[in-house]
Amino acid sequence: MLSCRILYAVEVEYAHKWAEAIGQSLYYSRMTGKKPGVVLIMREEGDQRFARRSRAVAQQQGIRVWSVKPRELE
Repeated sequence: MLSCRILYAVEVEYAHKWAEAIGQSLYYSRMTGKKPGVVLIMREEGDQRFARRSRAVAQQQGIRVWSVKPRELE
């Protein structure tokens, strides 16, 4: 039997809403006891600036950040 342990409480959001995603992940983490995580959906090249901002804050708060392109979610 395969077992899977969930380690992260993750918020998935478009990159331009990075600050909301950070806040939500911290809230989910507090409510579940899991580590906070954020998945940023990167729709265009300019979204990189949002990823940099989120990573700067996430590093200070102990939040794991991943980024994906919309086609990777299909």
